Amino acid sequence: MTSDPTILKAEDNTSDWYHQTLGDNGQSLIWLHGWGQNHTALSRLANLFKADHINKIYDQPGFGKTPLIVDGGTADYADNLAKQLSPDQPHIIIGHSYGGRVAIQMASRHPELIKAIVLIGGAGIPRTRSLAFKLKAAFLKQLGRAARLIDSLFKSNLQERYSKRFGSSDYRNAGTLRTTFVKAVTENLTNIAKQIKVPALLIYGSDDTEAPPEIGKKYEEAIAIARYEELEGFDHWDILDRGAYQCEALIRTFFKDLNL
Repeated sequence: MTSDPTILKAEDNTSDWYHQTLGDNGQSLIWLHGWGQNHTALSRLANLFKADHINKIYDQPGFGKTPLIVDGGTADYADNLAKQLSPDQPHIIIGHSYGGRVAIQMASRHPELIKAIVLIGGAGIPRTRSLAFKLKAAFLKQLGRAARLIDSLFKSNLQERYSKRFGSSDYRNAGTLRTTFVKAVTENLTNIAKQIKVPALLIYGSDDTEAPPEIGKKYEEAIAIARYEELEGFDHWDILDRGAYQCEALIRTFFKDLNL
């Protein structure tokens, strides 16, 4: 998952985040990919803005060529990224999925650096679940705790078997990023989003099952200046590829309203 074994501490930043730059003039756009990806996931969309904006497409910590942050959460990612951004002009953060979580944290924790944010299938707010789902989740949580306890007492490997049986593929494949993954999927950024004062564009695919439109609508309610847009017929992944031109049109309209 990560091609660089170098490690950063959450409170430190001794190595720059790897990034690709497209364009050399205009508004600074910072692109943040989703979980399990790298900067190339956003290359097609960012290329559409290289003629009139400066685009920096980053590998987030633990992915691609950027070192991981030990046990880092989205707030740690935002604080590390803030150290890399020039204070000369405010930036626009464009984040997909997990990158949307970091964008929310950036706008809340470092508003002096941010002009606006764009979330494309942005995660970070729990979706509404049925009672049956909640009961099953509670049971599995207790089962996992029991497995860890038994392992600690008898040196068994029930936790590993539990993870293979019930853990998601992202969880099983997280490796050294497992703590970061758990922090992300258990956080609720609603109150963080309520602190945001910069404008936000929220783009969601109608067929997205990873970060469904429900999450975008919740962000719209939480963020003071927010615009929700839903693209019909797109899911969490093809919205970046097949839906690139539709996303570009929405983002450019948003930029026009920001007088860019």
